[in-house]
Amino acid sequence: MAKRETNTIIISDLHLGSAVSEPRKALAMLKGYSFQKLVLLGDIFDSLDFRHLNTECWEFLNYVGKIAKEKKVRWVIGNHDMGLADIFGSLVGAKVYETYIWHYRRKTYLAIHGHQFDRFLINNAFLSYLATRIYNFVQRIDFHDMKFSHYLKRQSKGWLRLSDKVARSALRYGAKNGADFVFCGHTHKAMEKSQGNIRYYNSGCWTDTPCQYITIDKEGIEIHEF
Repeated sequence: MAKRETNTIIISDLHLGSAVSEPRKALAMLKGYSFQKLVLLGDIFDSLDFRHLNTECWEFLNYVGKIAKEKKVRWVIGNHDMGLADIFGSLVGAKVYETYIWHYRRKTYLAIHGHQFDRFLINNAFLSYLATRIYNFVQRIDFHDMKFSHYLKRQSKGWLRLSDKVARSALRYGAKNGADFVFCGHTHKAMEKSQGNIRYYNSGCWTDTPCQYITIDKEGIEIHEF
């Protein structure tokens, strides 16, 4: 089967080591494309505990290391990656950034994980951690179609406010840095938003159904589901 062609793929919030991570799906998606650049937009790992990395996690990391020999791999640090991105970035051949800015077809692109705009996380780290663990538990025991966890996500006013707040802050940050397009992860909610001439995209996550990712090429920018 012929591979789909694109210039850049952006994925975030894989949370390798989490019981709800989908590294097998992420690997299958990458293998289905011919591309020039991969942006790992933060929270590729879930924690510092390597014991939770299963065979599928290592297969994904090994593949990233393999393609890094031929393609550009850029790792943008997320709040779960701190202390790991530099180590694994070197191992897999990825350059590591807190904010990654690049140019393509005369436009400026900016990628930042997004936790920097999450004031609740900054001020209430333990409560954020606890809420994440509870939601992950619900996902694990939910039915295959994950109706209940999706319902909780839709009904969570805090989650919706966070997504909008990160988007607004990211757009302001992009304007200050002269970006035409801004990309974040962190909220686990894929979305698209604009302000003036700047467009914002969130790359979703790989811990929910469906998983999401972004492609960038001469045809434009698109959020995909897998």
